[in-house]
Amino acid sequence: MEWLFFLLPIAAISGWLSARVHYKKEAIRPGTPINSDYFKGLNYLLNEQADKAIDVFIQLLEVNSETVETHLALANLFRRKGETERAIRIHQNLIARPTLSAVQRDHVLIELGLDYMHAGVLDRAEQLFLELLDRPSPSTQAVEQLLRIYQQEKEWLKAIEMAKKLYPQKRDKIGHKIAQFYCELVEQENLTSATQHTVQEHLKQAHHYDSNNVRATLLEANVYINNGKYRKALKCLHHIEHQNHRYLSEALPLMYNGYQHINKLASFQNWLESILIAHPNMTSARIMLTTLIHQHQGEQAAQDYLYKQLHLHPSVEGLYTLISLGDQSNPILVPLIKDITNTLMTRGHRYTCNHCGFSGKSLHWQCPSCNQWGTIQPTEIHLSTLETLLESPTT
Repeated sequence: MEWLFFLLPIAAISGWLSARVHYKKEAIRPGTPINSDYFKGLNYLLNEQADKAIDVFIQLLEVNSETVETHLALANLFRRKGETERAIRIHQNLIARPTLSAVQRDHVLIELGLDYMHAGVLDRAEQLFLELLDRPSPSTQAVEQLLRIYQQEKEWLKAIEMAKKLYPQKRDKIGHKIAQFYCELVEQENLTSATQHTVQEHLKQAHHYDSNNVRATLLEANVYINNGKYRKALKCLHHIEHQNHRYLSEALPLMYNGYQHINKLASFQNWLESILIAHPNMTSARIMLTTLIHQHQGEQAAQDYLYKQLHLHPSVEGLYTLISLGDQSNPILVPLIKDITNTLMTRGHRYTCNHCGFSGKSLHWQCPSCNQWGTIQPTEIHLSTLETLLESPTT
């Protein structure tokens, strides 16, 4: 609270003096007494009665074109310090003054809405921002704040409405968000026959606003699988390689399911071999290929293949798979190694945000740390990270 000893008296005197200059248009004569209310406010401040001091100083800061910015700066400082109620009080006092211009009033309404958002009173913030949208030239900031509110409240249709208002000016930044909002709507549906048309329309819109949205492609593939349309599902899943090949690890189990249902696992195996030529470090594809070799050629063939591959492309997942395929009769060595590699895989973070570096074990389409959409991607644990993982505590 020490900062108040400096800020409030300075702000009060500044506003009081500017008001005198503005209204009286005369120089301050030597010996002109300072308003007694100033000393009253200072006394409250010295006696740690901050609320009463604030009320006095706000009254001293007469609102006019020269003091509005002083009020706003003081309120913003309160909000940054967590004193949201005091910021609200200042902004409400400003709005009540008839001397504000229309531009100034809109600015204050935005600041008051931010106060309410900071306080968690989202319904009142929403009401203020919606009021600003009724203006002839709606504030972009009001739209942006409404978009924040609707994302926080998971009101995706309203979030889409606000995002579309921003889309013409911010296509690159907003398009992928709109696509994610449509994906959220799809996940809320029960995928019954009654909702098929709605789901397909949402997915169509998601692809329209972001043609590289992997989430929409995965959801579309799941819709086809649920309806027994495996060939269409596979066509969707193959497209992920061109959208972002790092997400193929999420598609492989679905692809296995699809190829199995159409009795073409041999084609799947050929495709996996081509993928490993294009992306040799894709451990998930290598393990899936090992699974197919195990099914069709036996355990020994799978061990031989994976053993050779691990020399070229070592990975924890590959090592764990190799041990799982091996002879379990060794009572000490094999179970021990298997336990260690299992622990390493459990501790390792499988998904990482390429925007802020957040990592975790589950795929989030919106990063919990930086709130960016579609920035978390699957990662793989390679032997170069073993030492770090061994030293990290189990969580």
